[in-house]
Amino acid sequence: MRWGLVGTRGLVDRGGLNAFQEADNAELVAVLSSDPERASEFGAEHGVETASADMDEFLAAPGLEAVWIASPTWRHHEQGKAAIEAGKHILLEKPLAIDVGAGWDLVEAAKQAGVMLATGYQGRYVPGHRNMKRLIDEGAIGDVTVARTYYGIHRPGPPPEWRQQRETARWGALSDVGTHHIDLIRMLLGEISEATGYDERQQGFETDDAVAAALRLESGAVATLTISTNVWIQFTRVEVHGTAGVLVAENTNPLGQGKVVLLREGADPEDVTGERPNAWVAQLEEVTRAASGEDVPYATGEDGARALEVMEQIVE
Repeated sequence: MRWGLVGTRGLVDRGGLNAFQEADNAELVAVLSSDPERASEFGAEHGVETASADMDEFLAAPGLEAVWIASPTWRHHEQGKAAIEAGKHILLEKPLAIDVGAGWDLVEAAKQAGVMLATGYQGRYVPGHRNMKRLIDEGAIGDVTVARTYYGIHRPGPPPEWRQQRETARWGALSDVGTHHIDLIRMLLGEISEATGYDERQQGFETDDAVAAALRLESGAVATLTISTNVWIQFTRVEVHGTAGVLVAENTNPLGQGKVVLLREGADPEDVTGERPNAWVAQLEEVTRAASGEDVPYATGEDGARALEVMEQIVE
């Protein structure tokens, strides 16, 4: 499938380019940057056929079938709608939009246009997470009662970038990393019916850099969510406790390079991590299969819109 990429920095440098280099069913043929010079340099450096700072020219790239939008949050809705109206399938980075209304508007627009809309939740494609889901569904830890998650990374202090300004990002740590665990909880345990929380601005930015939340699930289980972009090192942990055991995942979100362990009474700890692939590549390949009409699991636009609803409950 012939893909276009919106954005040339940040997420693109961390994993987007690598995904196209290694995916067996996706080819990068177009790139859009807000800076014409940067677009030209990027296109020449990476051998991209169409490199532009104009959305219409980008979307008109020969044979373009799908678009990966990795631009700042405030641009998601406008760029997403333009791609949908051009008949392109879309992988839209999290958060899906800057508010719930805009998120659901993209979902409905994609349905009306008959194109796929996926949300950029790499954790959905981590084998260890999928093993957790399978074991929970099989009753390996009994009835799930509680879960708790932690996601911490280090982001530099002043001067602020777009993520630390409400006009361009709205949320900070919550939408930067916390949304991954909101989606993972929904994937593992089902729908979140209620959420509440606290947020802090420890570094003095307009957006949050520390969040603590309590979640109630439709199943009757409860969960906690603790997020920070103001800690010394990146670390993630997800615990799902049941009446007969517990599943613990460390450093598996969002890239899947950590470990998942199953603990049950009377049994030795069992490593259920599975493979440790590149989650960027796995996401691109799986989303491409979905866009091609295959019946495969992926993080949908609806998943992205529901996460927006939960985020609004937590900090608004």
